[in-house]
Amino acid sequence: MPAHKPGYRRIAALCLVSALLPALAACGPTAEQMTARTQSAVSKPPSPDPVPQPAKARTAEPEPTVTPEPLDVTVSGAQAGMAESVQDACQFLLRENSGEFNGAADCVAAAMEAGIGAEQQVSTTASWLPPGTYTMQFRTAPEFAMELRRTDGDLSISVSEAGRTLRTGEAVANADPSGGAEEAYAAVLADAAELTANPDRLRSLMQTAATVRAEYGVEYLGTAATRLTAVIEPENPGDFAGSVVLTLDELYRPLLIDYSGTTRGISTSIRADITGWGSGGDLG
Repeated sequence: MPAHKPGYRRIAALCLVSALLPALAACGPTAEQMTARTQSAVSKPPSPDPVPQPAKARTAEPEPTVTPEPLDVTVSGAQAGMAESVQDACQFLLRENSGEFNGAADCVAAAMEAGIGAEQQVSTTASWLPPGTYTMQFRTAPEFAMELRRTDGDLSISVSEAGRTLRTGEAVANADPSGGAEEAYAAVLADAAELTANPDRLRSLMQTAATVRAEYGVEYLGTAATRLTAVIEPENPGDFAGSVVLTLDELYRPLLIDYSGTTRGISTSIRADITGWGSGGDLG
């Protein structure tokens, strides 16, 4: 085999370098490119740090809140003649809201006062009024007055500006809770008689109710009515505990008042059917 001449080896090396140059160029920048990048990095000034934005000043006053005005219901039809005091007190019923009715006591009392007066047929069991059936005529405005009589004629109670009087047969006693036995007994019976007629006494009792539930469109004697059911909790030992159910007409005046529960541990009930709202003006 003939020996290679030095000239051939140099020519072969040049050819190998020429073949590798494109591959080296593809693998990274050339020295000239690196030099140019270094000079560019040195000559370019660094970018300034971002300037922090000042925080928004917070005012000490809170954002104003808008309180919606209470929605008053406009009455119409049979309720067009409803007194303004009744409308104000009975908005819950006028809107036919459901749930607990906190203003029931004020609503019913206002309606009774606007009703001027009426008549009642009252039936009772122990221990308030003596068991029996009674008739009553009462007035709620401008001041309260009433006349209650048992149907057998043996007992009557009258209430007026002059005072409260109990008559049993020929005996007469003025009601006085701090008086003697007869006067104290007369006061107990007078208080019981007023429970279904005196707006203030009915209000005071209903204000002790734990809950009051309203039902609408209840039929009573062939007409639509509203029914309130109040659960009464005693404020003092021996006070009445039970329920009071009131059936109201379109002006929220009671048509039926039904007490059922216990007083001093004794079963008690009073039922009053009320008619003739707008009367009662001839009482003394």
